[in-house]
Amino acid sequence: MPLTPPLRHITGPSAPVKAAAAAHHAVPTQHNTTTSPTPPSGSSEAKDLRPYANRTTAELINSLLVFQLCGMPRLVEASPTILEWTEKMKLHGIAYAIIKRTFFKHFCGGEDLKEVVPTLEAFKKNHVGGILDLAMEADMDEASLAGPAALEQARKVANMFKESVDIASQTTGSFIAVKITALLPPSVLLAWSNTLNLLHQAFTEADSNKDGKITAKEFEKLSSTFPLITGQTAKNLFEQSDRDKDGSIDWIDLSETFTIYNNEAARALIRKPLEPQTPDNPLITAELLDTAAPILPEIDSVAQHAKDLRVRIMVDAEQTYFQPAVDDVALVLCKKFNPSLKPSDAQSSETHSSPRGPIVYNTYQLYLRDTYANLVTDVERAERAGYALGVKIVRGAYMHAERERAEAIGIPDPIQPDIKSTHKAYDAAIDFLVGKVAKGIASTASSSARPITFVVASHNAHSIQHARKAMAAANVAPNEGSIAFAQLMGMQDGTTFSLAAQGYKVFKYIPYGPVDVTIPYLQRRALENQDILKPDGGVAQDRASLIRELKIRFGGNSGTVAAARA
Repeated sequence: MPLTPPLRHITGPSAPVKAAAAAHHAVPTQHNTTTSPTPPSGSSEAKDLRPYANRTTAELINSLLVFQLCGMPRLVEASPTILEWTEKMKLHGIAYAIIKRTFFKHFCGGEDLKEVVPTLEAFKKNHVGGILDLAMEADMDEASLAGPAALEQARKVANMFKESVDIASQTTGSFIAVKITALLPPSVLLAWSNTLNLLHQAFTEADSNKDGKITAKEFEKLSSTFPLITGQTAKNLFEQSDRDKDGSIDWIDLSETFTIYNNEAARALIRKPLEPQTPDNPLITAELLDTAAPILPEIDSVAQHAKDLRVRIMVDAEQTYFQPAVDDVALVLCKKFNPSLKPSDAQSSETHSSPRGPIVYNTYQLYLRDTYANLVTDVERAERAGYALGVKIVRGAYMHAERERAEAIGIPDPIQPDIKSTHKAYDAAIDFLVGKVAKGIASTASSSARPITFVVASHNAHSIQHARKAMAAANVAPNEGSIAFAQLMGMQDGTTFSLAAQGYKVFKYIPYGPVDVTIPYLQRRALENQDILKPDGGVAQDRASLIRELKIRFGGNSGTVAAARA
């Protein structure tokens, strides 16, 4: 007998729900055709396989059309050029109107938060939570602000995230997604990421014994890379890093000191740019740190607002050239705002709707070669500091762009060599985290904060089943609350509602925003996720469910109709 029963599909929300599947967070970009098993037409289970039962016929046809068009790679690749052409021909108004009634209607929850509320409520009735996702992102292709202009933009975006928190707070247990690239200028994130990577390289070179630790004398070797780390400055920084006062520090110790939130330590890493300098390898400067300093409190204010209203935050993963800096910010937020595990300063249950769960979750993309190791390191980091860690694991969403960039600038490919390696890393992350959750449950009282809480953000049937089996083997109940699942709205709805019906915590991503802001976001997601949108990709089950629903309505499947009416 299997450890867990097979997924049972049930009818979707009791009110019409706008399907949204544009966000990238849970979509695997490396091709995989595995889907959940579909009961045969007319079987005893077929009556439950109606996740689109409350959609209008027009909406069903629109969804089929959208899936069909998204499954055409040449059309997806040409979409930016097509839109540029409509702009030149003064036809963008018509183009936007068409997009709003088709792709936008299917892929987004609405243009503003008021349009999102009915969607949240509809899912709530079926025990499915929501993750509000403002469709805004930045990249190095866009102009990078600095100084007062950057602060003004950050405040504007922070207020938008706070508005998301306000709406999410109306539904207990909801999340919002936060993009650090929308708050800190890309120029800051790129330079700080490069600097952190260089610091890690310098640390490795200074570790003469190759035991992962360096002494105070070895610490001074960092000055060959960062000239300002010398004399009394070096002594002070080492003492600050050597928190247990054992005379040596490891990478966790070092990176806890050299964070962008620690302005003094960050300035010690200022040096001349790498030679030859190109736009791909800038390092942190005083000017960039001056830009970042007043923005960091704005980021904190979003987390504080979420904590006050008992809403959780998922910090989105970004491109590899931003990720070290994004991780730095996210982990500082975790340390500041997640429940403390130390008896002396443990937070009361009144600080959060569930004392078991953290406020801030960081995202880990397992299609990257070094992500599993980074995840293990960050779990140890949280254990040392004594705070609860929130984790979201995804496969990834930037594979094609990352490989193109790596080839263009001559750096090693950061992506796993093949899909099997990605699957292996993802399963390993599930096993590792489930083990940590089980250990945390055993060592804490039912009312205490859990050391680890994580979300399996995936449409992959194998990953979902692997997580369920791992939970069962570790005696972690579906409704225990430390482990959840997430999918995009409009994709794998049958799986989502089935998990919810069986007591698992499950969420849907709800991207939203004005059409003109959302279109570039949708294009980027479609370009990065072409594999799953192909006819034989991850949306195959959704397409089959849509067709089945249409057959029921038009009497084309009498067996299913009879079962549905039983």
